[in-house]
Amino acid sequence: MGNFLIILIFAITIYGGNGQRIKTLNIGALFYDDEYEIEESFVKTINLINSQNEVHIKLNPLIRRLYETEGSAILENKAVSLVENGVAAIFGPSSKTDSDIVSLLCNATGIPHILFDYLSEENDMLKVNHRMTINVFPSQAIMSKAYADIVQNFVWKKFTIVYNSEDASAPYRLQDLLQLKDINEKIVRVRTFKRGGDYRILWKSIKGERRVVLDCPPDILVDVLNASIPFGITAQFSHMFLTNLNTQMANFDDLRDNVTFAVNITAARLKLRESLNEDMNVWNSTDLLTMKLLPDLVHDAVMLFYLAVKNISVMYKINPPQITYNYQQEVEDPWPMGLYINRIMKVIASSDDSHFHYGFMQFDDSGHRNNFTLDIYEPVDNYLLATWDTDGHISQKEVEITNLKKIVYKVATRIGEPYFMLKEDAENRTGNDRYVGYAVDLITEIANVLKFDFLFVPVADNNYGKLNKETNQWDGIIGELINNDAHMGICDLTITQKRKAVVDFTVPFMQLGISILAYEKPIEQKPWNAFMEPFTNDVWVYVMISIFIIAFLFLFMARVSSSEWQNPHACNKDPEVLENTWDISNSFWLTMGSIMTAGSDILPRSAPMRTFNAMWWIFAIIVTNSYTANLAAFLTNSKMEGDIKGVEDLAKQSAVKFGTIQGGSTYTLFSESNETTFRLAYNMMQSEEPSVYTKTNDEGVERVLKNNGTYMFLMETTSLEYNTERNCKLKMLGETFGEKHYAIAVPFGAEYRSNLSVAILKLGELGKLFELKKKWWSYENNDCPQQEQGTSENNDLNFSEVRGIFYTLFVGIFVAYVVGITEFLIYVQHVAAEEKLTYKEALIKELKFVMKVWNNKKPITPGCSTRASSHMSGSTDKSSKSSKSRRSEMFKIDSRPELLEARSIKSLKSAIVNNIRDPRI
Repeated sequence: MGNFLIILIFAITIYGGNGQRIKTLNIGALFYDDEYEIEESFVKTINLINSQNEVHIKLNPLIRRLYETEGSAILENKAVSLVENGVAAIFGPSSKTDSDIVSLLCNATGIPHILFDYLSEENDMLKVNHRMTINVFPSQAIMSKAYADIVQNFVWKKFTIVYNSEDASAPYRLQDLLQLKDINEKIVRVRTFKRGGDYRILWKSIKGERRVVLDCPPDILVDVLNASIPFGITAQFSHMFLTNLNTQMANFDDLRDNVTFAVNITAARLKLRESLNEDMNVWNSTDLLTMKLLPDLVHDAVMLFYLAVKNISVMYKINPPQITYNYQQEVEDPWPMGLYINRIMKVIASSDDSHFHYGFMQFDDSGHRNNFTLDIYEPVDNYLLATWDTDGHISQKEVEITNLKKIVYKVATRIGEPYFMLKEDAENRTGNDRYVGYAVDLITEIANVLKFDFLFVPVADNNYGKLNKETNQWDGIIGELINNDAHMGICDLTITQKRKAVVDFTVPFMQLGISILAYEKPIEQKPWNAFMEPFTNDVWVYVMISIFIIAFLFLFMARVSSSEWQNPHACNKDPEVLENTWDISNSFWLTMGSIMTAGSDILPRSAPMRTFNAMWWIFAIIVTNSYTANLAAFLTNSKMEGDIKGVEDLAKQSAVKFGTIQGGSTYTLFSESNETTFRLAYNMMQSEEPSVYTKTNDEGVERVLKNNGTYMFLMETTSLEYNTERNCKLKMLGETFGEKHYAIAVPFGAEYRSNLSVAILKLGELGKLFELKKKWWSYENNDCPQQEQGTSENNDLNFSEVRGIFYTLFVGIFVAYVVGITEFLIYVQHVAAEEKLTYKEALIKELKFVMKVWNNKKPITPGCSTRASSHMSGSTDKSSKSSKSRRSEMFKIDSRPELLEARSIKSLKSAIVNNIRDPRI
């Protein structure tokens, strides 16, 4: 047992010693002699990895230097020497070489090949020979798409592309933009230059161009830009987009202080990892950026390979490749671990970005990097404007600008509520203090954010901006901007296609639409008998007459029919009289109950009576259901505001005239729209005499008020809400259509447009835009009656429409109680007479009994039992009363004492029994 433990401990010691033994793994690199910064980053990253000692593998760099004068044969020999030295990967060379011999060599030997510079486009045949190659530099095809997206976001209608003709990769990077030139040469022009040439010739050929896409290396960028200054390329309102990802390395100090260099410059660069400045692990304490594109990409490439090896070494033993390469013979046994490392690198790249300078990476099947993010920034003062991702999304960023030139910006505007108005004492004030309104507050807030001064310049014609087709000139605010007489224009200025063709707009500060301004007619008070409106007056009269006539006809037929005369006492087989149930009250009750769907407790027996009654029931059903149906239709129609619910309804009628502002954005929408409804409405407005167009919104509002519902005005919802808030006689009719936006207009290419847009977005996020609209649109003195919600959408009844039903109920109850009280007082009179009481005593007695609601049995007074019984029964038949009188007399005679004595006890018992059995007693 002791020997076994010793052997086990020895085995564990040997195994542990082998497990802790550090293995050396060679990695090769090919750098040109002047790429010392890239080489330095490569070596520094390897030393950083080795110093952390996270895995028991040490990376050993083997570097081969290249010279531009050397050919592809020498490049191949140096690459073969790396393979024969057992390297586990080969990095490089950069794009300076025009040969893919290294990729072919790695593909044949199974050794991973990692690039860090742009790679030219490949066809399908070449992709098969480059299966072992991964490039951490962004794909040129996707970069081309990114540049096209950015330029499209600028909304450039016309621009010039300028690039270095000696750079073979430039056409690939700009291919999406260059394709526009093939479509229309008037939109896109292309110019090229050569390093060290006379750049003035280039700029002279496009003198006055305001929009330029420039692809230029950073080391000559400043010289190229300086050469453009005399030709107006870099003047104010011009815009230049720089596509080189290393533009930030250019020295812009001279241009920053040059007052003639006023061009708006935008550039693109790879976005750094967002958590780069937040991570405080051991790596970040020594892993610093070089702030140069290729050296940082070399770092990411080495880290990518290291992370793959680190993950593989946990489960597998990595043995360096031992391959002898002969270009005349195909390698029979490529390194099997190489393909696995290549596959793991693609997985690691998209799952962890903590060790990369440029964040997550993702590769396609050909090894091209197809997932990255670009920063869109201003390179002169180095502040971020937006970001672009591979989905084509451009996200604007919040920018704090502190270096805007201290100039007074002229703001063109027009007088119009509530955007721009003169103060009541404007003649006693000067400058901007003379004005008040939404636009005044908005531009003041923007100026506070961007730190600039401004001066309002109301346009002389007070127009927004309309193109005169005869002179081809714009008037109003747009004309001021085109002529460079103002720096920006602000009011309720709508973004339209024609205006965007001649000026630029910021992001919208207000979204709106178009709706119909209509006259609010006073609410009509419904009459008390509104519930009777489903039938006309003559129908009601006919129905009431029919009820009375049918009741009397029913009574007559009942008296004629023998089946309706019945024995009132079923126990008496030989009655003296027959009774008929159908008197006037019962006949009327059945007739009325049938038409009210209430029914009756007595029904006819004979066939004629039942036929008669059935026909009446059919009539009653039809009348009742007709009333119900007409009542529903009446309620529906009573809730409708009218036949006009929108533009489509306006265009289909001729009774109500409608119009809009002549030449405004709403007018343009109708005049240029291809939609049938809009075209029909426009044709109707054009054909009206006198003209339905107005010069201002105020004129349209006044016209609506004067015409009392025979004229409607098409206007923007913001102005419509402002007027309806202040005038109870106005209302908005129909839903909003034709979405519009208000924005600040600036001259084409104005450098401050993006800054204004960012400021507007910031004000929106802070809630300032909402506060400003609430301030100028809300009206504290609004005393308009509030309409009940849902009155225009459902058929709910209000009291004014059904109060007549309540009146009828109250009158009926009142009449019933008057009749009942009268009957009660008459009954009290009979009680007083029978019981020999005063009327007051009898009334008190009966009232006391009435108040005892818990007592449902009333005793019969002997002296008035017959009368009370007769009274309570309510019978009016004269024969019945006579029969009862005769029975009473017989009972009294038989009750005399002398007769009772003369008869025997047996006869007396028989008489008593017969009297008791007689139901008439």
